[in-house]
Amino acid sequence: MRRWELIAGLSLALMLRLGFTLHSYPDDARPYHGGAYDYEPIARGLLASGVYSDPPGGAPTARREPGYILFVALIYKIFGMHRLWVYLAQVLLSTATAGLLYALTARVFSPVAARFAFWACVFYPYFIYYSGYFFREDFLAFLLVLLLYVLVRWKSAAATLGAGFLAGWLCLANGAWAPACFWSALALFATEKHGRKLKRSAAFALPVLLMIGAWGWRNWSVFHEVIPFSSAVGFEVYTSMTIPYELLGTEAHGRQIREEGQSLGISTLDEISQHKAYMAAALEYFQTHPVKVLARQAEHAAGLWRVLPHHRAYTHSYAVVALAALGSDGWLIPLALFGFWVKRRDPWARWFFVPMILSVTWAFSISQAPIRYRVPLMIIVLMLAGAGYEELVRRLTPFRRPAIMS
Repeated sequence: MRRWELIAGLSLALMLRLGFTLHSYPDDARPYHGGAYDYEPIARGLLASGVYSDPPGGAPTARREPGYILFVALIYKIFGMHRLWVYLAQVLLSTATAGLLYALTARVFSPVAARFAFWACVFYPYFIYYSGYFFREDFLAFLLVLLLYVLVRWKSAAATLGAGFLAGWLCLANGAWAPACFWSALALFATEKHGRKLKRSAAFALPVLLMIGAWGWRNWSVFHEVIPFSSAVGFEVYTSMTIPYELLGTEAHGRQIREEGQSLGISTLDEISQHKAYMAAALEYFQTHPVKVLARQAEHAAGLWRVLPHHRAYTHSYAVVALAALGSDGWLIPLALFGFWVKRRDPWARWFFVPMILSVTWAFSISQAPIRYRVPLMIIVLMLAGAGYEELVRRLTPFRRPAIMS
C-alpha cells in the first residue's frame, strides 16, 4: 500500500472516530446513575487523595482492575478532569491501532492481507463507537496490537520485556486476558529457536508476573485477601451461573440480581465480604449443578461471538445497531474462519492468534459477557479475515496463461 493511501486511511479513521465522539458527547455529558462511570470515579479518587478509592475520598476499592483507570487518571492529570480529554485520547489510540494493524499484518501475512485488515479497521463500527465512551475496548485493542507488533518486529530481550510490560498492562486492564498472556509466554518457548527459547519466554513472562503480583500485593496489604484482579469476580461468576444469559441487560436481570443478593444475605455486606460470599456461593452452586454450569459456560462462549446483539435499550436505534453488526461482523467473522483454515500451519496463527481467541473466550464464558468484550479480539479476526480475502481473490481470479513469444 502506498504512503498516500495509508495517510488517507488514517485521516479517514481519525475523522470517523472524532466525528462520532463529538456527535455523541452532548448526550454523554449528562449525569448518569447506576455505576455507568465505574472507572471514572476511581480515577478521580486516585488523583484527589492518592488512594485507589470509590467514591473519591472514600474507602479503598479493588472492584476494577487498575490498567484502564491509570490511563484515565494520567489523561486527567495532564489535561484536566474533563471526560472529553479521555475520549479524544481514545480517538487517537483507535486511529493508531489501524496503522499498527497494517504494519503487523504485513509482517505476519502479506501486504494484500494487511491492506484489507487496515481498511476493515478504519470502518469497523465498534472501534468507532467505543472510542467515544467510557469503555476499555479501544484501549485494550491498542495494547494488543502494539504488543503483537513488538513481538513480531523485534527479537531482542529488551523488546520482549517491553512486550511483556504491555501484556501485563493488558491483564491489569481486564483480568480475562491473563490466560492468553501466559499462554503467549509458553508459545514463545515453543516457537523460538533453541538458543533463545528460555530467554525470550522468561523476558515476556517476567513483567506480567511482576505487574499482576504488585496489584495483588496491594490488595493483600489493604484487604488481607488474595485478589489478583478484581473483587467483582465473585459476583460475575455467581450471577453468570444462576441468571439466564438472555436476561442480560434487561430490567429482569437487575431485579434477579437484587433478589439473589438479598436471599443470600450478601447485599448489605462490604465489598470484600461480598466477593468472598459470592465466590463461596458459586463454588457451592457448581458442586450442586456441574452440568448446568458447564452448559451455561458453553452458551456464554457462543453468545460472545453471536453476530447480532440482543434487542436492548441502546442509545441508538436497534435497527442501526443490527445493520452495523450484519455489515461488519456478519461477514468478517466467517471470512476470518476461512483465513484461519488457510493459515492453519502458520506458527503465529496456530500458536498465538487462535489460542488467544480461545483463551479469552473461555475466560469470558464464566461471566455474562456482552459481545463488546470481544471487540479487542477483532484485531486478530481482521488479520485472519485479510488472509481469507487474499486467498479468495487468488482462487477467484481466472488463471492467465503466459504470453507465447512468436
